[in-house]
Amino acid sequence: MRQFFPLCWRYRERLAAGFLVLLIFICSMASLYSEFQPAKASSASTRPLQAMLGGQTPTPEATMPDSIPSTQATTDVPSTKDTPTSDPTYPDPSNSQADNPTSTPDDTTYPTTTTYPTTPSTTPEPTRTSNPPTNRTTPTLTPTLTPVKSPSPTVTRIATATPTPVQVNTPTLTPTGTSTPTATDTPTATDTPTATDTPTPTTTPTPVPVTGQPALTKLEQVTDQAFGQNDTYVPNSWGVQKERIVRTSNGDLFTVYIDAGQDLQNRQWHLLHRTATGNWEELNKGNAGTEPINIVRGPHDELHLFTWPGTAGKLVHLSSTDLGKTFKTEDLSGNWSTDQGYSSAGINDKGDIVVYQTAEDQPGRFLWTYYSSTSHQWTFHENSLDYRYTYAFFFPGDHNDLTIAAMRDVKRPLLGLPSASGFDYVFNAIKYFYIKDVTNPVLQELKVAEVQPQNNNDIDVTYLTDSYVDSYNRVHILYNNLYDGPHHVVIADGKILKDVKQDITDAQKARITQDAKGHFYLITMSEDGQTLNIYPGSNSDTDGTQLAPVVKLDISKMPGCSDDDFCHSPTFTVPRSGNATSDTIDGVYGNFSKEIYFQINLNGNAAKKNS
Repeated sequence: MRQFFPLCWRYRERLAAGFLVLLIFICSMASLYSEFQPAKASSASTRPLQAMLGGQTPTPEATMPDSIPSTQATTDVPSTKDTPTSDPTYPDPSNSQADNPTSTPDDTTYPTTTTYPTTPSTTPEPTRTSNPPTNRTTPTLTPTLTPVKSPSPTVTRIATATPTPVQVNTPTLTPTGTSTPTATDTPTATDTPTATDTPTPTTTPTPVPVTGQPALTKLEQVTDQAFGQNDTYVPNSWGVQKERIVRTSNGDLFTVYIDAGQDLQNRQWHLLHRTATGNWEELNKGNAGTEPINIVRGPHDELHLFTWPGTAGKLVHLSSTDLGKTFKTEDLSGNWSTDQGYSSAGINDKGDIVVYQTAEDQPGRFLWTYYSSTSHQWTFHENSLDYRYTYAFFFPGDHNDLTIAAMRDVKRPLLGLPSASGFDYVFNAIKYFYIKDVTNPVLQELKVAEVQPQNNNDIDVTYLTDSYVDSYNRVHILYNNLYDGPHHVVIADGKILKDVKQDITDAQKARITQDAKGHFYLITMSEDGQTLNIYPGSNSDTDGTQLAPVVKLDISKMPGCSDDDFCHSPTFTVPRSGNATSDTIDGVYGNFSKEIYFQINLNGNAAKKNS
């Protein structure tokens, strides 16, 4: 050892050179080894850091698992049983935005099928329409799943399809927002039928030739008390979505209106029946709250009235099985709003009924209760969405589903628009909504139209005037674009088939219906209230977008007028209020204190035409 250290010191330079050569050799071998190893994906934990450093975040397709993990399905998906939640949770408004998708139940597929067929087939049977959509396939969802705080259903958006005057392509489906079911007064029985994914054959639409020219057969005054004295505000005509008149199977007619009552929160409703001698007799009355009440007819001529007495967040249901001689009254519990509510009702062939309110500007809410004709129970639900969509039309489907058409109604600053000098609300967007299964109310949505106002005082930019479900299960939406006129949108299976500009006048009061053979008619009132203008579909029409020349019916003896709150649109017997399609329609329209009844035979001059 004593000789070793002096020897190392003597040859220190050579030893250092040797160690350096050895170190370079080891590094070279390590580099060669790594070249032959397979590349590995970066850790998921580094992705947020990549985003913060300016790198692109991965697409949903890159991170979406092939299927929902069983643990997530258990944690994030609500039970499909009809047992209501006892302590509902309201969603954070931030959860309802499009850039914050939430986890969805494993059965929240979107309604879609192949392009609508164009080859002719047989004419549909002249029976009551059913509600859309019945044809369903089950595409695979691809958005990233993000856990939410509570097991609530989600709102999903059917991506916007730009309106065009021709058929449009199937929109891409993407999720957005949240919806929250809330407590119910009575749980729905577990044997309530649920929606099915099995496609149902759809009849191909064929033209229905015009068989006659529409004729006015009755024009009568129902009342002259639908207004207040000394300019007291009584909005009897308020609401394009209201159901005001029904006809029973034996031809009995019933209509409702409101008068001044005690004050704005305590208007009084009246139910009237047309006698065999043509007089209108009052059968019942009560506290309406602020707004006009709704009436629908059941499949066995039951009468159903829905009122909001005192505008106190209380919904009252009155029903009669003896043509209005007696009524049963019940409160329908729910987390109802004490505001006006913009309420309405709808019914299907089976007798399933939906009654709803809309609430708050942001986030918006649909508050609704659903009556199952199978369980004979009412169940309350609510859905949250980005903004308030109101003046809505609700259609209970024949497969436990629900279709909705509504227009956005919010203050301009919420949309980033300057405030108006007067009325600050703006109507400039329309959406179609769909719920596949009312016992698991996941809300899907499709933007139908959105138009930016051109100045600070434009209000009715895209004004929804009517919605209708036809005998082919297609949804029709009529709206007036303030800048380019009336539009007619046709939707099937969650897709916009057409958005057609219609050559009609006075589109702010446009309505749509079919006769017993399925022929389409658009009906408006002239701005001066002197005529009802009927636009039949042409001989080649299959959806009400190809129109024959207008037929003007003189109503100058009992005219209407143009005011929205005091001169409501012609409102007549249609399927959503429980009436079968027919060659004869009965309806009412408003003119301040007057409520006026009319009857139109849609094929009234057939004999004269064919002679």
